[in-house]
Amino acid sequence: MPRPHFRQAFQIAALTVLLLTGAPAMAQAPVVAGAGSASSAAPGAPCVLLFGQGRNFDPEQPAANRRWDEANGAFNLAVREPLAAAGLPVINLVLPVSATDLPRNLQGLLAEVQRRGCTRVLETALFADVAQGLLIARLRVYPVLGLLGPQAAGSQPRIGAVAYTQQKEFTLDARVMDRVNPSRLGRVMGEEAAAALVGPRE
Repeated sequence: MPRPHFRQAFQIAALTVLLLTGAPAMAQAPVVAGAGSASSAAPGAPCVLLFGQGRNFDPEQPAANRRWDEANGAFNLAVREPLAAAGLPVINLVLPVSATDLPRNLQGLLAEVQRRGCTRVLETALFADVAQGLLIARLRVYPVLGLLGPQAAGSQPRIGAVAYTQQKEFTLDARVMDRVNPSRLGRVMGEEAAAALVGPRE
């Protein structure tokens, strides 16, 4: 059944993203960017999978969905810049907000991690929490377990507990994108995350 109060609140959130300018368009299929052209790390070094997706999907608001995808794509790619500059090999994987099958998303994420040999996942998300009246930008780092060291036959990698979180919150109103630019914010948050990621590794 329709939820008028939610729809009205979501339209306010969508309006903030409609104010976004300069974000690159995102395809509706997963977008994967390799590490080779944007990383100065030594060949064969374990990569970081930079996984991005928004949260605010509404099947009746395709234009708003596109804007959330654009904002999250810009945010994710901007986080990549300081990581690559710090010498980390980075693989970008961005899903559209319409990809709501969580088990399938996790399966695809693990398959990409295993194929690329990434030992950490850095999740990027830019989304509206309408209940709290906030626009939230969040980075979370997870270790990938089961890739390094001896492995049992047929074993699969798995995602460990959150090892690092960085979150910034902004009041959700019609002027929020005057204060928040996903590309600029991504670079700033990426610089802070890079300092944590390039520290001593286990």
